[in-house]
Amino acid sequence: MIMARVLGLLLAVLLPAPDDAHAADDVRDWLTRMEHAVASISYRGTMVSVRDGRLDTLAVYHRADDDGIRERIVTLNGPEREILRDRDSVQSLVSGDSPMVVDNPFPTRLLPRISFEVLDHPDGIYRARVGPRARVAGRSARVIEILPVDGFRYGRRLWLDERTAMLLRSVLLDADGKVLQDLAFVELELGARISDRELSSGLADPARITRYRDADDPREPAFAATQDPYWMPESLPAGFRLVSVGRTLGDEAESLEHLLFSDGLSSFSIYIEPVRDRRVAEHLDVIGSMNVYTGRIDDRIVTVVGEVPARTVRSIGQHVRRAEHPSMRHFR
Repeated sequence: MIMARVLGLLLAVLLPAPDDAHAADDVRDWLTRMEHAVASISYRGTMVSVRDGRLDTLAVYHRADDDGIRERIVTLNGPEREILRDRDSVQSLVSGDSPMVVDNPFPTRLLPRISFEVLDHPDGIYRARVGPRARVAGRSARVIEILPVDGFRYGRRLWLDERTAMLLRSVLLDADGKVLQDLAFVELELGARISDRELSSGLADPARITRYRDADDPREPAFAATQDPYWMPESLPAGFRLVSVGRTLGDEAESLEHLLFSDGLSSFSIYIEPVRDRRVAEHLDVIGSMNVYTGRIDDRIVTVVGEVPARTVRSIGQHVRRAEHPSMRHFR
């Protein structure tokens, strides 16, 4: 017994430790294959989305060909809603003539955007690893974990098909490891022939959904792209950077400005608009995994919205200032 322990200690000393860089390369390989799978494989399937104790069932039709990616996501329970994706164009539709639906119960994007800077960032804002094998929708999968090192962003756990690296399940995790949203296929047909009819809206009288402006889609037609923001947060969590600036046409006094920030995985938007002679009380709204902070700076309403923790949108919203003297710093 003693000899066995001695041998074990010798092996622990003599054998090389796991190579962290090699582990990152493994994650990179899986993520690269995942992006390729979504861009090259057509499929149809049924998904379940669990959020805030609510279960929604979705039908998904995805076609990838020489014309690009087209996709249709349809709710199978609750109100009739659809998302139609045609390359970079996205429409959210609801049955009837309602002009606005604030809370959309299913995601406009099944595949999370993941930049490789998440793995390479010098501040090490996330830790990524390849986890154990599992099964999803009757298919063998590998688990990929991307977990934050601080409490200013969420983590993700991804289940990728072992053969094709297609995303089979995605779980969003808060800083304590609590599941905020669980999205998983229960049936999946890879390599399916998707017809034009399956990609066309089945709603008899569709109306476009308007919800909280989506941090994932800064290209709203009301905005003109610009490089010089009037407003900026004077402090940010490590790793986040400004990636897009938009502003409505007109002078500064009446303009609405949009700033989009990302760390390569998580993102949030800041909207600054005139108060227009109304009272604004600082408050925080929670919509599933989305947090929305509203406050007032001088004569402006500041709204910060994103799939990040409440402390993140609140801290950022309270630090927005005019950009004449931007003393940007990171906080932890």
